[in-house]
Amino acid sequence: MTSSERWIGWVAVGIGVCAAVSAFVVSSTQVGQGFAFGFGSFIAFFGALSVLAHNRAPDHWGLLVVGLAMFVAPFIGNGFNYDRGASWTCWVAGGLATILGGVGWLHDKTPTEYGVNELGDSQRLRHPWSYLIGRLALGVSVATVLLALVFRSSAAGTAVTVGLGGMIAVVAVWSLLASEPTHDFLTLAIVGFGLFLSPWVAGFTREDTAWTAWVAGGLAAGLGIAGYLRDERSDFAAAVRDDAAVQYRRQFP
Repeated sequence: MTSSERWIGWVAVGIGVCAAVSAFVVSSTQVGQGFAFGFGSFIAFFGALSVLAHNRAPDHWGLLVVGLAMFVAPFIGNGFNYDRGASWTCWVAGGLATILGGVGWLHDKTPTEYGVNELGDSQRLRHPWSYLIGRLALGVSVATVLLALVFRSSAAGTAVTVGLGGMIAVVAVWSLLASEPTHDFLTLAIVGFGLFLSPWVAGFTREDTAWTAWVAGGLAAGLGIAGYLRDERSDFAAAVRDDAAVQYRRQFP
């Protein structure tokens, strides 16, 4: 099924926490500090999810992508030119995360995708709580966008909050329409966590919009994590495939 090694997740959590703390200790620029803290937090985020999940392939893939982006960021970010502390934090933590994610992803066996999935009416298999998560996330996104427009903030604070709030709405709608919303919930958790981190990364922590981002991002991330872990641990994807296979045999005996 999947790799049973959880040590990758625990090590990633440790690397992410150390990188996030290091961002405030050794960085000398706001840009470097924000990027190092944001990427480090996401490394810890994917590491924690890989510890809790049954199928860790999506989390290991996320760890690989975030680690690679963190490693490359100092080379393309002008704000890193004079911030050696943030640069080295990104290079070391990003490089280690890339290696961990790659090792984990290569050892995972991704569940096979079956074309017969399209034949199943799997939405009837979904529990009502699954739809409730999508509706709550949609409400959070609407409130986020409205509050971001009401509060007077910097251009960066307003743009980031409105943009990520709108993205939460898109993902929430995807989860409501999907037959198997497990990965939509994971996406919701990622976008919500990104919104939660955005005041530190974009540098608007002292503005009223920051509280909108923290509260809304935390709520969206919590909803996404709850839906993702529940669907993933109950192996809802397997139930969808089995139902689709039954429907296939009925139509083509």
